[in-house]
Amino acid sequence: MRKSLTKKERMKKRDISKVFEISESIKISCIRLLYYKNSFTWNRIAVVLRKGYGNSVERNRARRVIKEIYREMKNSLPLGYDFIFLLTNKITNYKAANIIMVSLFKRAGLMDASGKFI
Repeated sequence: MRKSLTKKERMKKRDISKVFEISESIKISCIRLLYYKNSFTWNRIAVVLRKGYGNSVERNRARRVIKEIYREMKNSLPLGYDFIFLLTNKITNYKAANIIMVSLFKRAGLMDASGKFI
């Protein structure tokens, strides 16, 4: 199965604002996960940074890190969800962001306590 993010897996601006209005939300440390059950048979993702999140290098690196972590675990996630990762504070490193994202999926009920995705 393809691991890269395809065009249909990226959310458009109008979809992002819709998910912001009607989604459920969980926050751990510097990342807030907004998720919503969509009507598709695939997941969609967006990475949003709060205003004033560092310079362009830091913003782009944060987006790349989050997308890479998601890309690695996307084949294990349940299908039919929109995910928005809202970054509020700066990410310290890849490993910390990975731990936070796994914890977010566990708290959202998309992963059981043993670490397997539902």
